[in-house]
Amino acid sequence: MDKTEKCIKENLIYKGKILSLFRDEVKVPSGNISYREIVRHNGGVCALAVHNNEIYFVKQYRYAYKMELLELPAGKMEENETKEESIRRELREEIGFISKDLKYIGYMYPSPGYTDEVIHLFSSLDNDITDTDFDPDEFLDIIHLPIKKAYEMLDNNEIVDAKSVILLQKLRKVLLDD
Repeated sequence: MDKTEKCIKENLIYKGKILSLFRDEVKVPSGNISYREIVRHNGGVCALAVHNNEIYFVKQYRYAYKMELLELPAGKMEENETKEESIRRELREEIGFISKDLKYIGYMYPSPGYTDEVIHLFSSLDNDITDTDFDPDEFLDIIHLPIKKAYEMLDNNEIVDAKSVILLQKLRKVLLDD
């Protein structure tokens, strides 16, 4: 049985600066008509960056959760920008790093039930330090933690941002020599 859903009609509800919201009419495998609310997004990037045996994070207030979260440096991809260009820009802007050994680790789907966003994951284990260049509407603190402390915080649910959790887990053996 073919389990794909066929789009009958796309309906743009909202177009914003970083996302668009659609309510699509679809034909499901049974032949019935249903609706899918989809957040369309250009995609994002995230990097686990290390300097002097410390992992660099940003701590910023996240309005949706009404609290500050500790996250690995990340951001949205701009149009006509490659994933490598995006993460290099984000590392420079958020933590003032220029990567000397950027490696692509893979990608993740942060919430496939309602968004088409893809976040590309990188490691940057050898970095030069320069000045940060925060976006005008970004207010964050740079936090650097010894590698072992960062993993203790991960294991104690003190780091809960999904992209950060996944990337930390993917690089656990490399960084902790387990």
